[in-house]
Amino acid sequence: MLRVLVLALTLLVLPSAGLLAGTADGYRLAGIIAVGEDYLAVLELPGGEQVLVRRGSEIAGGGRIQLLDADRMRIALPDHVLDLALDRSLSAPFVPAGLGVVQEQADDGNVLIRRVDPDAFGTSVAQSRSAARSAPGTQAKGKRPDPAAEAGRRLAPILNLPSDSRIVAVNEHPVRSADQAVALIEQSLAAGVSPRLNITGAGGESRVYMSPATP
Repeated sequence: MLRVLVLALTLLVLPSAGLLAGTADGYRLAGIIAVGEDYLAVLELPGGEQVLVRRGSEIAGGGRIQLLDADRMRIALPDHVLDLALDRSLSAPFVPAGLGVVQEQADDGNVLIRRVDPDAFGTSVAQSRSAARSAPGTQAKGKRPDPAAEAGRRLAPILNLPSDSRIVAVNEHPVRSADQAVALIEQSLAAGVSPRLNITGAGGESRVYMSPATP
């Protein structure tokens, strides 16, 4: 009886231990960032795409982030649960440009609130602008990127927004370029006014209210 019990426990523990590697089922946990009492993670999908997720985020393939802490993630997939440990095999871990920008945040349905450090925001968007200009293919002739999508691509990691966010308006002004969106936000923060962003994505339309954090 004792031998049967030990064998049963072994069968339960071994699969879980195997899943706590850096990669499993093609998923890889590449980085975790603490944001206040919350955590954001860089998750690499089986196709190689990297997405920024938090607990409760839905991912391609019907999965949902069930648990996320400083070292691990649990993904509830349609037919099984997957545990991932932080992959520390990378020589240079991925760190989003927005680290330190968002001081406090709250998400209530489609209303998102972000208290940000204006100086850190300015530094991060400058780094983002340089990276966008040096990235291969960004200067391709005859192909103008979607300005709302480009603004979202540059600002979503900085402001902890959903990775598929398209920023369609800032302070009720339609976004004509990513640089215009950044300029409107910086002008508002410098004046002590809370910028307002309209974003769209897989979760529908959302409203983002930003405010400068008190030094």
